[in-house]
Amino acid sequence: MTRNPVERALMARGVDSALARKLREEKWTLAKLQLQRPEKLLELGFTESVVPKILGKSRPPIPPDVLIKTLYDNRWVCCVCRDAERPVVVHHIKSWAESRDHSPANLAVLCSIHHGEAHSTHALELTLTADRLKAEKAVWEQDVSRLDPLAIFKATQLMSCQWWYFNHLRVFEIAEHVGVEITQLKGFQGALRNGACDDEGYLCSSEGLVYVGQARSLSLYRYMSNMLKAAIEHTCVRNISDDLDRGTLDILVTPGDLVFVQGSYHFADMPPDGSGADMVRGRRSVNKVEITFVFDRNEGTSGSARSEWLLGVRSLGCLLRANKLERDLKGTLHIEATVLAIRSAHEELKTRMYEIGLYQSGLIGHEVEDEELEDFDPDYDEDDGRIDDSLYS
Repeated sequence: MTRNPVERALMARGVDSALARKLREEKWTLAKLQLQRPEKLLELGFTESVVPKILGKSRPPIPPDVLIKTLYDNRWVCCVCRDAERPVVVHHIKSWAESRDHSPANLAVLCSIHHGEAHSTHALELTLTADRLKAEKAVWEQDVSRLDPLAIFKATQLMSCQWWYFNHLRVFEIAEHVGVEITQLKGFQGALRNGACDDEGYLCSSEGLVYVGQARSLSLYRYMSNMLKAAIEHTCVRNISDDLDRGTLDILVTPGDLVFVQGSYHFADMPPDGSGADMVRGRRSVNKVEITFVFDRNEGTSGSARSEWLLGVRSLGCLLRANKLERDLKGTLHIEATVLAIRSAHEELKTRMYEIGLYQSGLIGHEVEDEELEDFDPDYDEDDGRIDDSLYS
């Protein structure tokens, strides 16, 4: 999804993604385009139906939050062909002239080819009708909702990948809430046999370290891995590792959502509270987005997890429940979260290098209009080697 507000403003008015990017690269802004004559807009590549929308003489633009969510829910590809190489248009299933409806239910992401099909009627071929388009969209959005959880656990099946921490109580609560048959899970019998849980599947309470003894630790790890997998198969988990932009993230995430965020985290010990818990504050800070959570290091799944992977600055993936989102006076978006699990990093779960992405989106690297910088103030990201000094303050 484009991070550039000029491109988003053009797409909200019916411009396809390829033309929007081309115009932005040529230093056009919406304000400049609105000063042009219709003939000039046609020369730049706008269609006759889009020109009035650019000039503000037709339908109002799609609201930014609706546009962003629609593109995100469809992975920014056409819901019919799902071809990532094709430019896309956000299409009104029932035309604006008839519906006056900008709601997500009336919007579909289409490539230029299928957008043309949606506006055509064929006598001998299958027409892309509104009902067919709604069906295609529903199937694709359902598929998208399952892609992230599948990717998270597919990567975990590799021998080099490891869960370093489970929030045992919260994972159990979620599994129970969504109706997972705890005692039918693979690993339950082993955990029961080794004293890690009782005959109803509840974890046996213990003080201090949770993973002690080889047999108990291995059986508990298997039990919890399968419990977590079963739990998120019944919930919506979104991998937002490549979407940490303060201009869009609070539209994509609301309190209560489960998200996966991979990247560099700083773990800082908290003062002892007398309970015997080894409390740690985890923090990821990038691009004016800060994610924080607190957890007990004693629940680390191994000695290596507790003494190495949950200390200092580490590149890891965290499964989180967002509890609170708010912006401070400097515009930084703060997300307070509960961590459900922490795992080793895997390259397939995060591809974006933030500084490179910002150059590509036109947000840094050249002089931009105030209009373009309305939502953005890009900072360095620790992922490409520059750690924010504030992590250590």
